[in-house]
Amino acid sequence: MHDRRGERSSRLRIGGWLAPGDDPATSRPGPSGRPTRALPPAPERPVGAAHTGTGDDPLIGRHRAGRRWWRLAAAAAAGTVAVIAAVQTAGGDPPTTTPAAAPGPAWTTAPSWEPPPTQATISLQPSSPSPSPSSAAVTSPAPATTTPKPQPPAAPVKPSLSLTAGSVPSTVDLSAEGTRDWVHFGLRDATSINRSDDGNAIEDLGTVGGRGRYDNNPQVFTWTGGSPTGSATRTPTGVYACGEGSGFTLRVPAGPATRTLRLYAGVWMAAGRLTTSLNGLTQTRTLENREAISTNRFEIRYRAPAGSRLTLTWTATESYHPTCGNVDMQAATLS
Repeated sequence: MHDRRGERSSRLRIGGWLAPGDDPATSRPGPSGRPTRALPPAPERPVGAAHTGTGDDPLIGRHRAGRRWWRLAAAAAAGTVAVIAAVQTAGGDPPTTTPAAAPGPAWTTAPSWEPPPTQATISLQPSSPSPSPSSAAVTSPAPATTTPKPQPPAAPVKPSLSLTAGSVPSTVDLSAEGTRDWVHFGLRDATSINRSDDGNAIEDLGTVGGRGRYDNNPQVFTWTGGSPTGSATRTPTGVYACGEGSGFTLRVPAGPATRTLRLYAGVWMAAGRLTTSLNGLTQTRTLENREAISTNRFEIRYRAPAGSRLTLTWTATESYHPTCGNVDMQAATLS
């Protein structure tokens, strides 16, 4: 009972309700008839005993408890900073959540209070991860370049030339036979020349002794795709040159590939000679008829280095008519 009264008196004093000396247990009547209360004496502390604060005023006790709580919070924050710094130094990822502060040690005596250290700003961003092999740029080795072996120079083309003579078909299709070029002489007059639209390889270099036209050749000629006359059917026309030494000259290009030139020509009451020449090679054939007309198809196969030329000369070597024994020419094809 006495302890409760003492606590009540302490609370009343703290709240300002009782003045010193107003303890009901020790109250005495005052001059006004109201009882007066005296503050009980404080218990004596033995000499040399440590001041523990257990008998202090409750307000002082609460203040000291608040200081102890602030020290515990400061110590917990410092521990958290140390943990995060250690994680950053180790290179690992920081924890996703901040661990709860552990309670500080229980002190038997009140430690001296110090302000919490200033917290340094710590970056919580994780270090950049190393690129994975799949995302790293893969550099393919440059393909090895091989130097092509030098090709040996092409062997020089050896000129080749052959000449044969045969009969003429009754009808000759010039456009079908002359795949490279074809030409016909004397369709309209002595100067008429028709040729393939697709070629101009066969050159007419002119006539020695004058050129005339005739229209009674034993064979006929047909073509399509010509110029200036687009087509003709079964024409017996041709050109001639009178007298000994008269004649015609043609020229065609040569190359490494073998080509074939066909010349349709004849004589009337004369003898004629065909001479072909190519890069120093020469071939000849003759035809003769003393009384009438005769025709041949002369076939020349040849080849030579590019840029070479094959030349044909069809010349009257004899005339058996007093005014105009002659050589004649109807057409030529190149394939």
